[in-house]
Amino acid sequence: MSRIQTEFTILAAYNGDSILIKTFDENKDDFIILVDGGTPSTFDYSLKKNLNGISKINLLVLTHIDSDHVGGLIKFFKNSLINKIEIDEVWINQPNSDLNKNANEKALISVRQAENLKALIIEKKPYSKIREITIADNVINIKGLEFTILSPTVEIKDKFYEVYEKEKVSLNQENLEVNISLSIAEYSKSLKELNKIDFKPDSSINKDIYNSSSIAFVLKCPDVNLLLLADSRAEIITKRLKELGHNIESPLEVDYVKISHHGSLNNTSQELLSLIKSSNYLISTNGGTASHKHPARETIARIVHKTNRDEKLLNIYTNYKITDIKIRIGEFVNENDLEEGNWNIEHKNTFTKNDI
Repeated sequence: MSRIQTEFTILAAYNGDSILIKTFDENKDDFIILVDGGTPSTFDYSLKKNLNGISKINLLVLTHIDSDHVGGLIKFFKNSLINKIEIDEVWINQPNSDLNKNANEKALISVRQAENLKALIIEKKPYSKIREITIADNVINIKGLEFTILSPTVEIKDKFYEVYEKEKVSLNQENLEVNISLSIAEYSKSLKELNKIDFKPDSSINKDIYNSSSIAFVLKCPDVNLLLLADSRAEIITKRLKELGHNIESPLEVDYVKISHHGSLNNTSQELLSLIKSSNYLISTNGGTASHKHPARETIARIVHKTNRDEKLLNIYTNYKITDIKIRIGEFVNENDLEEGNWNIEHKNTFTKNDI
């Protein structure tokens, strides 16, 4: 099938991520990319209907093994729909070994799900190419589509594999599934005041190894450029962008940025944002869970009031209605916030070049 423009959708994935990209290759043939599957409920609620009519996924990416990214993929592979869809290539970072069936179920939920998914891939799609990804791959070109890998490093992938193996045989690991979006909501300060507060993540990279091992990349399509940050760490992406020659004067220019970790306080720094030039930022969340709420007001502040912004209107898009997110987490933005900074926030799921 011939396609003339890229269309991508940030699916309603509850507190998780699932992104479906419909673009075209150098021959103008369809090229379909699915990045993550959201929570287990995401498949039934949104992923299944968005995959209907698709006969081939050219690239499936599991950015990391947290439940809110892998759960929907497991349901997809267990559903009869999988038999109707060819999958050319899968990007997944995961050690090759058997799961210890006697390990603690709750503590090892992400490891169990990752093992389950990989077994399903091998069973259902034995001819799909399975590939590990790190920044050592640098730039990957698939039929004219260019993927610049920003995370993880080889060292972090190896550390993740070490933790992964330990978690399969231990009942009491410290480095379990760490979610660093927990913070006390700061709604009394203005966005400008919040942006002046230094970025200080709550957890180290090694103690947040699942998120730190996220596969993050720049996708250059024929008509649009996307920065997809998964749940990556700001420190890792900042270092990588600097290695690629970007700085405040010469930032990475992209059409859209999928903000890391659902807009968590601890994954988007002022320094990272200064290395990126874009007018469109996407946040994937329904507001989070009772103990882990997002997006953080501080993250909104850093995006809106970043140091090297141009004068163009800046857009922040959420994949759930603003009113629904506010019901879960409160007034993370208000009318007074919109009076400064020439910016807008709205709910939107599907995007094309024409929307810029």
